[in-house]
Amino acid sequence: MPTRRDPLRPLPLSPGPVHGETIGSYLHRLAVANNRPVSGLAQLLGPLPSEFSPLSNTTAGWTTQSPTRLAVLAGRPTARLARALPALADFLDPQHSKTRPEQVIGRPCHCCTARRSPSASMVIILAPAHQHLCPRHRRWTRSTHDIPLTHLPEVLQAQHHLDRLARRHDHRIQHALDLAWKIIDEWSAGGMPLDLGREWTRRLDRIELHPAGTKIPFEDRHRLASFPETAVLTDLILNPPTEVVDPKELYLATTAELSRRFARIYTTRGRQDPLYQRFCRPHTAREAA
Repeated sequence: MPTRRDPLRPLPLSPGPVHGETIGSYLHRLAVANNRPVSGLAQLLGPLPSEFSPLSNTTAGWTTQSPTRLAVLAGRPTARLARALPALADFLDPQHSKTRPEQVIGRPCHCCTARRSPSASMVIILAPAHQHLCPRHRRWTRSTHDIPLTHLPEVLQAQHHLDRLARRHDHRIQHALDLAWKIIDEWSAGGMPLDLGREWTRRLDRIELHPAGTKIPFEDRHRLASFPETAVLTDLILNPPTEVVDPKELYLATTAELSRRFARIYTTRGRQDPLYQRFCRPHTAREAA
């Protein structure tokens, strides 16, 4: 006679989920804690996604029994898991995903990770698109290593600025941030229209005072050093200083506002300026359409 399959049982060790964690990250941590193959755990919930990794956050192929099976494995109520795992919450309530603000793949700081899962090397989460640091521990998390921000209060202030913008522009903040990063990167490569070299050099020196500051790529250090200016530019992209539809007028109004906010002379470069190419001309074209 065929033997009856053993019922699903809770795993012996069950680290708690971290708020915003991906399904793949949580299953990997469950597997590591219990010395089990992660593919086996994932297949208990549904078909194994292709290229399954801690970054994976799909519930494709799940059945109505999958949330219950995950709850049994984790030894935690489904509702409690859903408060931490966005993909599970969206599976249980598909309408909830339509109201969720924009998110990007990120990670909590190592202090938060150690408190929840001391044995885990990294936890992968879906973070708000505008959030670049851990406000509780004041650490920059948009790189492979945490960077303490004790000596960079202007970075903390810039994050507060983005928090306020995100509350008013939930579904536009990611695009505006990406655009601001691109403009500043192209400014740096082709000649800065504003004299911000001293501020960036000072911040880079403070970043590199910490051992982790020399371990992260230079691009990440530059992103951190220019973060306060990026927040200001993001604000102007979301809230242009004028409603005119002429790109030249918008460009002049924006450069004048940047000069005022930074108390520096903005050296206008006309149509060759990334600010004009990436923001002023496309923006006015949309307004005129």
